[in-house]
Amino acid sequence: MQNWVKEYWIKALFGGVISAFGVLIAWVKKKFKRQEALEMGMQALLRNEIIKEYNYWTEKEYCPIYARDNIKNMYTQYHGLGQNGVIDDLYEKILDLSTEKPKIEKEK
Repeated sequence: MQNWVKEYWIKALFGGVISAFGVLIAWVKKKFKRQEALEMGMQALLRNEIIKEYNYWTEKEYCPIYARDNIKNMYTQYHGLGQNGVIDDLYEKILDLSTEKPKIEKEK
């Protein structure tokens, strides 16, 4: 009887710990998947916004300092999330734009 009680308590104690450990592992896996999804989503949003800014300012043929600063901040965060690809090239092209609005010559 004494052996049975010992075995029962050992199984109950370790079974509960193992079960709790399994639940903890499942919770951590779920959190990692969620974090990865959030990072990928943020990266996609930043990528989209940088592309929109590139299209807008290259059409205008200049990029004022305030816009350049904002784009630089977005690029830094995007770069921190990994994978750059085309965005590196677009960013460099934005930096090559003048910060001054082109002067329109008056027709005579």
